[in-house]
Amino acid sequence: MLASLVATCKLSGVNPVDDLADTLRVILDGHLRSRIEDLMPWHHPQLSSLAA
Repeated sequence: MLASLVATCKLSGVNPVDDLADTLRVILDGHLRSRIEDLMPWHHPQLSSLAA
C-alpha cells in the first residue's frame, strides 16, 4: 500500500514524504470524510522536482 502511494505521488509530480506529512496533518486537524478526494496526491498544492 505504501509503495502504491509513493508511486502515485511520483506520477503526479509530488514529493511523497511531503504529501504524506501534509495529508496526516490535515486529517488530524479534522478534515471532513466527505471531502476525502481533496487529499489525493494530484490535488497537492506544491509540486516537487522529482527525478522520475
